[in-house]
Amino acid sequence: MDLRNIKKRIGRLAGDYLAYNRTEQRGILVLSLILLCVIIANTVFPSGSLQKVPDSSEFSKEIRSFEAEWQKAADSDSMVHSRKYLNYRNNYHIFLHDSGTYKAKPGKPLLMIELNSADTLDLQQLRGIGPGFARRIVSYRERLGGFSDKRQILEVFGMDTARYGLIEKNLHVNPDSIHPIELNHVTFKELLRHPYFPFPATKNIMVYRQKNKAFKSLDELKNIQGINDSIFRKMVIYLRLGP
Repeated sequence: MDLRNIKKRIGRLAGDYLAYNRTEQRGILVLSLILLCVIIANTVFPSGSLQKVPDSSEFSKEIRSFEAEWQKAADSDSMVHSRKYLNYRNNYHIFLHDSGTYKAKPGKPLLMIELNSADTLDLQQLRGIGPGFARRIVSYRERLGGFSDKRQILEVFGMDTARYGLIEKNLHVNPDSIHPIELNHVTFKELLRHPYFPFPATKNIMVYRQKNKAFKSLDELKNIQGINDSIFRKMVIYLRLGP
């Protein structure tokens, strides 16, 4: 394409532009300027560069804090279950026999208290037995001369069946520890101090012994007023006849 043709084309374009009226020319000019501004803006500011990137540091911090608390709670639950398992394993050692069956073996022996030899500290190991109660048990045992049956502890002041039920399996008695009373030599006050010898029966026993010089058999107590078979069976355990 030679110079002459180019000039002709430019002249034709200019003529086309000049063919529009003044208002149309201004509109075309404004549109061209707007288009030019858009092209420049896209060139200087690429797509998405004007959008502000949100600050997610606080959110990330909250996420990390939540994860840390969750992990701590999970570790705590795991520790609790581990402790429960260890406690169970310490109390019940489970082992497998050759037959393939499991058997639970108690890890702690049952507490056993012998009532006629226990002191107050021994007795306080029992459920529901404090220092005061332990002293009352020992005092009653001394007045009694020893327990012949563990159910006699129900005769101690303040002891009821509910409390006894808590400690019954922990008690046993050695009846050989009983200290019997010599019936032909005991004084009135000494015999009256025993829980099984109330004043009327004690008085009648002393009158009978004085009248008959001495008891020759413990069965003679049945002849004394106020002593029936039930009372006799309780008394005779704590009596003996000397020379």
